Amino acid sequence: MTDRSLPDQLDLIAGQWREPTLERADSIEDPNTGEVLQRQRATDPDGVERAITASEEAYPQWSSTSAEERAAALEAYADALAPLAPECARLESLGSGATIGTTSMLSFIFHAAFRLAAEQLRSGITETRLEGPTGRDVEVHRIGWGPAALLVPWNAPAPMAAHKAASALAAGCTVLIKPPERVPHGTALLGRGAEQAGLPPGVVQVVHGGPEVGGRLVTDDRVRAVSFTGGIVAGRAIAHACAEGLKPAQLELGGHGPLVAMPDADTAAVADGAVALLTTLNGQWCRALGRLLVPEDRREEITEAIVARLEAIRLGDSLEPTSAMGPIVHSSHLAMLADRVGELRSLGGTVLAPTPLPGGALAGGNWMSPTLISGVDPAHTREEVFGPAATVHGYSDTDEALEIANDNAYGLEAYVIGTDEDAAMDLGRRLHAGGVKVNGTSPMSLHLMAPRPAWGISGLMDEGTTETIEFFCGTRVVGVETSGETRAADAAGEAS
Repeated sequence: MTDRSLPDQLDLIAGQWREPTLERADSIEDPNTGEVLQRQRATDPDGVERAITASEEAYPQWSSTSAEERAAALEAYADALAPLAPECARLESLGSGATIGTTSMLSFIFHAAFRLAAEQLRSGITETRLEGPTGRDVEVHRIGWGPAALLVPWNAPAPMAAHKAASALAAGCTVLIKPPERVPHGTALLGRGAEQAGLPPGVVQVVHGGPEVGGRLVTDDRVRAVSFTGGIVAGRAIAHACAEGLKPAQLELGGHGPLVAMPDADTAAVADGAVALLTTLNGQWCRALGRLLVPEDRREEITEAIVARLEAIRLGDSLEPTSAMGPIVHSSHLAMLADRVGELRSLGGTVLAPTPLPGGALAGGNWMSPTLISGVDPAHTREEVFGPAATVHGYSDTDEALEIANDNAYGLEAYVIGTDEDAAMDLGRRLHAGGVKVNGTSPMSLHLMAPRPAWGISGLMDEGTTETIEFFCGTRVVGVETSGETRAADAAGEAS
């Protein structure tokens, strides 16, 4: 029988586990059935205060450890987390509705992120040397800013939290992790792993809640860096708070990914790519398909090919390995998506939602067929949907396709599919997005060491294997300058 149980929500504060004392108004649902599994809980203000205090107290010792010592600790952390990865995948699948196949794949990041950060430390990322004017090296030290708040969304929270935590710890920061209130349990396992790895109390802590808890973390002057992945409304509030506190903020705030089918694109390749972008994480991811741009004279052909594939998609229990796509995370999010599709229909859109919805025991779940909407003016399709729905637009030539693709304020990920790879690459170089994938739609990065940038309202500060560690660091430069006599001689020479 499939395990549908959830553990208690527990804070880890100053090395001690405790149940969050506050109950939030909203629930944690089984999105497959609509059943309420738990009430959301929140850490009380006193608990948040104790967590920040413990983080501040643990920071001097943790930041003073050598790169090698931190690398060894991160490897021990990875060793502790690896056996927890299957449970993490189950909890994330049950809570978010993402299929167990997807969460199992992503759970590799849950522990591997710490090994990768250890490798970066051993490569010398936190200390470099330059040849100095006196024959002694000028030293460039990268030092963790201080306690860091890590705020993650509900669509793939534990892997994102792991990447942020591994990077911050490698930099020398202590971390305060706030899991998403709708899907907290997988992320909270990072606390268990820290305890089993023997990390000192206060180095890794977990607190629960919504904006009220996140706001306390972000606005506290003792928290010196914030990394947030989530929505633009919260992102703007965090950016404002960090600006007031003059502290660095790393923000990834969503996207509205265009997929441009080149005039010579293979129909099957376009259909496969569009379906993958609509169904990965059930369409609930920031790099999902927003607009499909196709040659006008091939619109019907390509749309029919996508619909044929969507008709064969099996919507099913997210914990069942044979399910190709699961449910929407929460009934309130499903209602929001229904309103958004209805709005596009009212603007003249033709809605195609061909995937059959489950019945029987799953009939009460948060189900939505992956959806295409055609016939809406591009001027009305500039906003992210954050669900398995995308608009279809015809274009007369690639210049028009480029104009439509770039006509929105986001700039996270874009896609181009074409038989002539050089022509597709040329178009990709003109798309306004931090990442552009040609003839591919995988959720993984193009290269392990490539940055993951965000343009426009999609965010601030690049993420990446190296970039996220560097974000959590301030830089100190130390060296011996030329002697006073040499400077005086140099000045005299310049005057003459």
